[in-house]
Amino acid sequence: MPTWHRTKEIWIHRHSKYGHLIDRYWWATLDLLRLRKLKLKLGKRPLVAIILSEQMGDIIACEPVAREVRRRHPDGHIIWFVRRPYVELVAHHPDLDGYLIELCPGHREQLIHSGVFDHIYNLHLSHRKCKYCPDDPVNPNAERIGMHFDNYYDRGDLLYSFSQVAGLPPMTDDPKMYIPESVRQRVDTLPVPMAPDGSGPIVIHCQSSYAPRDWPAGNWHQLVQWLLDTHPYPVVEVGINPVVTIEHPRFRSFCGQLSLLETAEVIRRAHLFIGIDSGPAHMANAVGTDGVILLGRLFDFVNYLPYSGRYKRGEGVSILNNFDHPCAELPYSWVQRAVQQRLGQPKLV
Repeated sequence: MPTWHRTKEIWIHRHSKYGHLIDRYWWATLDLLRLRKLKLKLGKRPLVAIILSEQMGDIIACEPVAREVRRRHPDGHIIWFVRRPYVELVAHHPDLDGYLIELCPGHREQLIHSGVFDHIYNLHLSHRKCKYCPDDPVNPNAERIGMHFDNYYDRGDLLYSFSQVAGLPPMTDDPKMYIPESVRQRVDTLPVPMAPDGSGPIVIHCQSSYAPRDWPAGNWHQLVQWLLDTHPYPVVEVGINPVVTIEHPRFRSFCGQLSLLETAEVIRRAHLFIGIDSGPAHMANAVGTDGVILLGRLFDFVNYLPYSGRYKRGEGVSILNNFDHPCAELPYSWVQRAVQQRLGQPKLV
């Protein structure tokens, strides 16, 4: 007989599942009504969907898709499907007319197959399921070209691969971030430390949403202490959870304190960005900040590069990868040497 604890887990799961399904069908119905009303107002103008709802780095890397879709549909009303935490990344794009908040892949599938859209550019790979919905999303373009979760990085960077998944030619453009003046003004009010010569700080990002991408906390502490001891630049940590706990007048953590676009603006002002493969590294690429990026084996991908544009061309970036080893095994000496090469001759402070 099942234990009380197991019975409780089953009923909690059922409650969550059916509650989610009710929300999914309710919001999909409302969204469909809004879209049909919008379509009537548009008249002959096409209603176009770009679908890439997560993750942060994927959305930033694939920003050029919005520009390409606008080129193809200059009179279209273009909407980007996005999960709520990432709305900022698309809300200010000049080539988009709006966005639609995706509740889950099942919600997305219901709208995709409604027939309301005239053109759909779906950048998602097949079989990325919701844990509650019965839908098994399939992207026909991805299936046609044989692009799956186990091989997409073998084909090229994120933009190069996902643009083909969307049915577009392979793209290699430089990504951009659109940061409104209001965000820049908010960052102006933050106590972001500056170097004596007026240049920006060194910005670090140490922890991703997937632990195998990360570099050990002890290495980050050693690197930050070395930077503070030998260079005049302040060091700022960004991200969600702080990793570095050093107390020093030229070190500051903004972890958990900034919005996505505020984080991008702090990175834009940086003298140098140092980070693991995660969303902020894509921000650095998109805002034109020089970087030192730490990579390592990811699943079965050994020699992969997530970035298009400037970082793919090797401009202003040092990309470190101890091939066939996880990022955690990247030697500290490699990182320190790469940072030193980017900063130039040490200046004792």
